Amino acid sequence: MSKLSQLLSPKLPPGMSIPDPLERAWTWMETQGWGFENKHGYFLTPYAGTAELGIVFSPTETLTGWFEAGENGHDRLFPLGQTDGTGGSAALWRDPSDEVRVVVLGSEGERLYVADDAIDFLRLLAVGYLELNSYSIGETPIDDDEESVAALSDFRAWVEQEFDVSVPPKWSVRKPDPFAAWVGEVKGEELEVPVGGPAPEPDPTPFVLPSVDIDAVVSACRKLLYEPRIDGFRFRRLDGLRLTTAAWGHELEIVKEREPAGLDEETALASLMSDVRSAFIAAWGAPRGAAPAKDSWVANKLVVTSIEHVDLWPAGDDLIVALFTSATEGLQIAAVVSEAAVDEPANY
Repeated sequence: MSKLSQLLSPKLPPGMSIPDPLERAWTWMETQGWGFENKHGYFLTPYAGTAELGIVFSPTETLTGWFEAGENGHDRLFPLGQTDGTGGSAALWRDPSDEVRVVVLGSEGERLYVADDAIDFLRLLAVGYLELNSYSIGETPIDDDEESVAALSDFRAWVEQEFDVSVPPKWSVRKPDPFAAWVGEVKGEELEVPVGGPAPEPDPTPFVLPSVDIDAVVSACRKLLYEPRIDGFRFRRLDGLRLTTAAWGHELEIVKEREPAGLDEETALASLMSDVRSAFIAAWGAPRGAAPAKDSWVANKLVVTSIEHVDLWPAGDDLIVALFTSATEGLQIAAVVSEAAVDEPANY
């Protein structure tokens, strides 16, 4: 058991326990030497050093100012650590159905539902936000987050490998927020009606996951590796798969009826994309860690498509299989290119 769990477990309210993914993550962080102690107590971070570059897990957090001991709702929340420099906290929340979710309690009264479960919470942390609040989550990390995004790179890679998931370039918040509604109900707050009247009804059109034949995509990439070279890299269409809008390859697009809305739908889409990535790992091993060179074809492709993540697999001669993924954009593209298209500034 991690040291953090040993310190937190005696404080857990009845009916709540530390989710196993959190315990695994804390154990891994401590193995990296990222736990530290000072006169204020024990602290653990998903990054090296003592600078606050995201969440700081700690057994010293309380619900004071939100729910006092014995108050209705107190035993359904358990604080885990600090989420920003102003006193915000991340907490486990046992919702009305007794499922354990993860929420944020802000120092200025903010209440925010951030994850359906512990694995999603770890994915959120791995995005790299400097602070977890409504101003940050839901947007792509900004320039102020650059240091935290870089600091969390090892943790990001561990989360993806350990749980076989992908970490999106940005996180989405659920609207309407079920945790905010629960807090309001427990505390007897009057329901606020937005200026201009009630919020519009959600789109009734059902969200349907795109269909993709993963084996066909892998097979088409394999075939393309052995075709005659075309001007140094492979932009030709993957056999039997449709042409993309910006290059040759396979594109997994959002179903036309409606884009994903809310964490559940985006998570389902991300899971499907993760399955495609896992098939590529099975075919070509772990992707390489180096990013594409600035102004290379692959780097320019990221800009053109608004995708912010690409995995690269060396796959024979000087060819590379590239998989561009963005769950929030609902886009995943596979292509086969030369090393020059990845590692050299391009004039393509």
